[in-house]
Amino acid sequence: MRYTSRLGVVFIVVFLCWSVQVGFCQQDRQRSLMNVENLTLDSTAQRVYYEQRLYRNPVIGLLELSQALSLPSATEFVPLYQGIPIAGYQPGNNWQTRLLSRSDRKALGKLIPAGPGHYKLDFRIQPEVIANFGFKMDPFQTKTSLLLQTQLYLSRGLVLNAGVLFPITNNYDNQPMNIRPAPIYLNQFLALDEQNFLSGSVGLFYSNQYGVNLQYRRANLTKPWSFGLEASLTGDYYFPTRGIYYESMNKAMVLADVAYRFRKHDITLKLSGGQYLYQDRGVRLDFIRQIYSVEVGIFAMKTSKASTAGFNFAIPIPPGRLAQSKRFRLRTTEEFRWEYSYNGGGNNVGLRYRLGNQLDALLRQYHSDYLRQQVP
Repeated sequence: MRYTSRLGVVFIVVFLCWSVQVGFCQQDRQRSLMNVENLTLDSTAQRVYYEQRLYRNPVIGLLELSQALSLPSATEFVPLYQGIPIAGYQPGNNWQTRLLSRSDRKALGKLIPAGPGHYKLDFRIQPEVIANFGFKMDPFQTKTSLLLQTQLYLSRGLVLNAGVLFPITNNYDNQPMNIRPAPIYLNQFLALDEQNFLSGSVGLFYSNQYGVNLQYRRANLTKPWSFGLEASLTGDYYFPTRGIYYESMNKAMVLADVAYRFRKHDITLKLSGGQYLYQDRGVRLDFIRQIYSVEVGIFAMKTSKASTAGFNFAIPIPPGRLAQSKRFRLRTTEEFRWEYSYNGGGNNVGLRYRLGNQLDALLRQYHSDYLRQQVP
């Protein structure tokens, strides 16, 4: 009887431990599934279509979703950006990447839903830092702010970006320390076929520029070469204590670039040139290294004004998800991008404004080699 009783106790303990473990696994699975949006499973073709905005590194979301769904190893995952499929990826030892043709994309347009009803009300907290170092009278000139931003998915590829800016410090310029709108602009992203991508934006951008921006990039996500074009017409704007001040759109920017990606170390060399803001014409060479979720780079440029060099980086801001439900999420930004250049003569050499949607930076994150080399 004692042996039977002990055996029963052991069985109960094992059962309770198993139940707790199963409960935790189910919670982890539900949490992982809540991280993605617009999830569509095509069991016939063994494909999963999804969009994730939580991680800067796409492979984190891909592997997390793969583990949560527990699908066959032959399943193909197709990440979306603003509702537009990027490419098909089959993770595993025999990593495969499938580029999507024009006919593929046309068929997927009927399969994958679009519109605001398939996305969370997503708010992200993003810092903004503008700095200038080295002046004798004021060696550390900085302008720091905190932005609360969101995106409204209007239709396939079309997104309204909006938010509120909260100033923190400013000894950089004379802009008032007033709470004001963050950059507000519409962006339309398009993927035409296997390797041709377009992005068009209109509205109020970063760096106090408003106007129109158009980008084109030819990038085969399995090949090392890519090239792109960018054109824009903008003007100055800023928010005083009351109202908005703006000037006419008279700043034209036209740039072209060619990039080559070295597979072994996730290094990209990019040569660009053309006309920057304020009719400053020149060329720029970038050296970019992708390291898991971080991107670091150095650059040098020569323009009609002067020469300069500097560095830049892009990092996710931890901890990421702060609060989340099926329809709502508050998080820190998946990408904080910052660049600093040395201007010995005090001139703004090769000046350009920052835009939230930069095609070359976006597509670098989805290159097949970059993703494949991170998979164990």
